[in-house]
Amino acid sequence: MRGLILSGMALIAATYGLARFGYGLFLPQLGAAFALSPAVAGVVQSGSFLSYCFAAALAARLAPQPRWTIVAAGATAAAGSVGIALAQSPVALAVSVIVAGAGAGFASPALVALVQRAVPAAREERAQTTVNAGTGVGILAAALLLVAAGDHWRAAWAGIALLSAGATVAVLLTGRRAASVGRPTPGSRRGGAGLVRALAAPIAAALLAGASSAAIWTFGSTLLTDTAPLGPGSAVLAWAILGAFGAAGAWAARVVQAWSLRVAWVATTLTMVGATLALGLGLGFSADPGVLLGAVALVGVAAFGAGYTALSGVLIVWAARIDAPRAAQGTVVLFIALAVGQSLGAAMIGALMEPLSPAGAFAVASALGAAALLPAIRPGGGVGSPTPLPPGSSGRRRAATTS
Repeated sequence: MRGLILSGMALIAATYGLARFGYGLFLPQLGAAFALSPAVAGVVQSGSFLSYCFAAALAARLAPQPRWTIVAAGATAAAGSVGIALAQSPVALAVSVIVAGAGAGFASPALVALVQRAVPAAREERAQTTVNAGTGVGILAAALLLVAAGDHWRAAWAGIALLSAGATVAVLLTGRRAASVGRPTPGSRRGGAGLVRALAAPIAAALLAGASSAAIWTFGSTLLTDTAPLGPGSAVLAWAILGAFGAAGAWAARVVQAWSLRVAWVATTLTMVGATLALGLGLGFSADPGVLLGAVALVGVAAFGAGYTALSGVLIVWAARIDAPRAAQGTVVLFIALAVGQSLGAAMIGALMEPLSPAGAFAVASALGAAALLPAIRPGGGVGSPTPLPPGSSGRRRAATTS
C-alpha cells in the first residue's frame, strides 16, 4: 500500500508538476526561443488544459481498467515532453505542450480508483490527498531540473520524459502488488447527468478557482523573471518554494476531517486568492522591486503552492463525500471543471496582460477566485450535510459533524 502511495505521488509529480505545469516555469525560455507573445502563450496553455479535460473524460470511461489509463498517462506525458525537447517551430511546440497536458488527465482518475481499491476506508481520504500532493513535489523537481539544465532547456524536457516513463512503471508494479483491501468500487445508481447535478456546487467552485489559478500557473514565472525581486534566479527560486509548500497540500484531508469541507474550501481558496493578489499588485506595479517585495514574492508563492494543492485535494474529498461509490468519476468531473476554468482563465488573463498590465490581470484573477467561495458558503452543495467519519478515522469534527 505504501509503495502505491509513493509511486502514485511520483506519477502525479511527473504528469502534473513537470509535464503539465512545467510549461509555465519554462515559459521565459520557450517564449524567447519561439517568440511567443503573452496572448499566444496563454492560448497554448489553454490548449494544454483542454487536452487534460479530454483525457480525464476518457479516463472516466476506463475507470474499471485503471492500469491501461496509467499507461496512457505515462505515454502522453513522455511523448509530449519529448516533442517539446525536439520542437523547432511554435506549432510543434504548441502540439507537444497539448499532448503533454493530457498525461495528468489520465493519471488522476486512475490513481483515485487504484487507491480506493487498495487503501482501507479509514485511511483513504488521507491517502488520496497525499498522492495528490505529488503536484508540489513535481514543481519543486521542475525548478531543480531547470537549475541543473541551465540554458539547455531541451535536455530538461528530455529528462521530464524519462521521469514520466519511470513513474508509470513504478505505479504499474506497485499497483499489481497492492492488496485489494479498500472498499469495492461499484457503479453508482446515479447516471452521469445525476452525478453532475449532485456535484453542481463544487463544479462551479472548481471552474472559478481554476480560472483564478491560471494567472500564476501560466504567467507567474514570466512576471518573476521580468521583475527579478530576488535577483536573476527569482523565478526558479520561487518555483522551488512553490513546489516545496505545495507538497504540504497533503494536509487537506486532515483539515476536512477536523473541521468541515466548507472551512477547508474557504481556507484553501482564500490562501490561493491572497497569494495571487499579493504577487500581482506587489510585482505588477513596481519597476524596481526591493527587499520588501522580494519577501512578498516568497510568501506569495509559498501560500499559492500550499493553497492550490490543498484545494485540489479538497475537491477529491468533496466528490467522495457526495458519491463515494463513484469517487473516481466524481473526481474526474471536478478536475475537468478545474481545468476548463484554467483554460478559460489562461486565455483571458493572457489577453488582459498588456491592456491592463500584469497587476490588473492578476487582480481580475483574484476576483474570480473570491467568487469561487460562494458555492461553498451557500447552504447545500454537500459541504454542510452530516457525513460521519469512516470507521477507525482519527480525525475529529465539530459537534455538528458537518462534512
